[in-house]
Amino acid sequence: MNKNSIDFRPLNANEIDVRVGNIAKSGGGFFLLLYKNARVDQNILDETFGIWNWQCKYYQVKNTMVCSIGIYNEERKEWIWKDNGGDDDYQAEQVKAELSDAFKRSAFCLGIGRELYYAPKIWVNNDGENTTSARYSVKVIEYDTKKHITKLVIINDKTKQVVFSYGIKENNAQTGENAPKKASVDNNEQKGSIDKADLSLIQAYVSKISNDESRTRFYKWLDKNYGTMNVETLTLTQGREVLNKLTGGNR
Repeated sequence: MNKNSIDFRPLNANEIDVRVGNIAKSGGGFFLLLYKNARVDQNILDETFGIWNWQCKYYQVKNTMVCSIGIYNEERKEWIWKDNGGDDDYQAEQVKAELSDAFKRSAFCLGIGRELYYAPKIWVNNDGENTTSARYSVKVIEYDTKKHITKLVIINDKTKQVVFSYGIKENNAQTGENAPKKASVDNNEQKGSIDKADLSLIQAYVSKISNDESRTRFYKWLDKNYGTMNVETLTLTQGREVLNKLTGGNR
């Protein structure tokens, strides 16, 4: 371990939870927040240091539960500790929740999941299906070399529809850059067999195209390469190719 820093990897999409944050007074929409749970922190600590080279302990300060996570530094031959307090504002399972919250905050101090602090504001319109009682999850997340989020896609768990997207490469959708050299043909695939999640992502990307002329160019490209101007009629393989084109091949 470098004595000056710990290089934790950024969180994967399936390690990030989504919950509802502030709700508009008008009821027209709400914000979503990204967070992690203590099990993710524990897994990353095991992955980074091994099960024997980290530990945690708890103590109270003025009725606030504090978690202290210790990492053993081989170079200094000593334990390095990071502490943080938990939130006691829980109605049920208060002690368990406070212990978990203190652990997560202490792990943030070490650097695990700190990239979530820099997530874009995630606004969702309340349209009857996307409500505060629905469940949401992260479908796609990507980072730059500084662990800043460069791409984020969130879906409704029930409908599988995209409710928020960030970091879309609009130029790819407009001009047909990164187009496949030859459209895929698979006689075993039926038209319209495109994966529903892929279809939702493509529709979200296309909706970000800024003007009608650019959108027309995209559909002309689709017709030229796949013989259709309706993404819903694409096959499974074609849908994946189109989505890879729209994301610059980073999917």
